[in-house]
Amino acid sequence: MTVQGGHGDRGIDVSGLTSDGRRLVVQCKRFAPYLNITSPDMQKFVGAAKVLHSAEVALFVATCPFTSEALHIAAETGITVVHRGLLEQWSAGEPLEVLQ
Repeated sequence: MTVQGGHGDRGIDVSGLTSDGRRLVVQCKRFAPYLNITSPDMQKFVGAAKVLHSAEVALFVATCPFTSEALHIAAETGITVVHRGLLEQWSAGEPLEVLQ
């Protein structure tokens, strides 16, 4: 795994390979719980993950909710959404299905 983040990261905070060799990219957002990940946020990540990085597995991890349109775009494009509740479960040891 490589942590990229910051200026010039091309929309990806972490990149690497899954245990079975698939290309993995992750976008992480730490926003206040009253903010949302919106459709434009998701569209930018889809472009970065699929076009710029040719990701086979793409995770959008956020500490805040996703709008319904952002969730719709994620579902249509194969992006795995990891919201606050799922993030808490994952960090407590619950496996993330897409990584199995």
